Amino acid sequence: MTPPSMAADGMASATAALTISQHSAAPLQGRSHARWRAVTRGRIAAVLLAAGLMAGGTLSSAPRAHAATNPPRLVAFDWAKSQAGKPYIYGGTGPNGYDCSGLVYAAYKHAGFTLPRTTDGMLASSKFGRTGNPRPGELAFFGTGHVEFVTNEHHTTYGALHSGTVLWWHKWYSGSSWHPTVYLYVRHAG
Repeated sequence: MTPPSMAADGMASATAALTISQHSAAPLQGRSHARWRAVTRGRIAAVLLAAGLMAGGTLSSAPRAHAATNPPRLVAFDWAKSQAGKPYIYGGTGPNGYDCSGLVYAAYKHAGFTLPRTTDGMLASSKFGRTGNPRPGELAFFGTGHVEFVTNEHHTTYGALHSGTVLWWHKWYSGSSWHPTVYLYVRHAG
């Protein structure tokens, strides 16, 4: 990744290289003006594309946040969401399927954290802290046997629910018997 100061200098250099004088806009060596403009626009686009890629840009038309700008909990959560639709597999840690804690384990591993593999291990670990105000990417534990990711949607978690299901978003109700009993965050994961 190019540091921001170098990216700005690189873009300035590319912009300076694209300055076209009024005199150079005249047809050159018998070329039509329309053809010259089309060729020039193509060259300008190629230079801008190259400058953008050299400055750390992407080919995507939509802006994309770089992982370094997101706290690790969101890097883990975004990665977990990219696994949506894969099946629940008891004991699974990927890549073909996951169980609830296997998804959390794999997602945080992707974000650079090594966590216990099971929900019991997670609940007993000093790598976690309790929170009463959970944020997306933190963890919702349903008793001692199930864990899912907290989402930004009210009463909705994301994860691997049980056999016969796929990784997806799950709605729960505070008055029902199935709801989070504790929320934990991974220490140092933002």
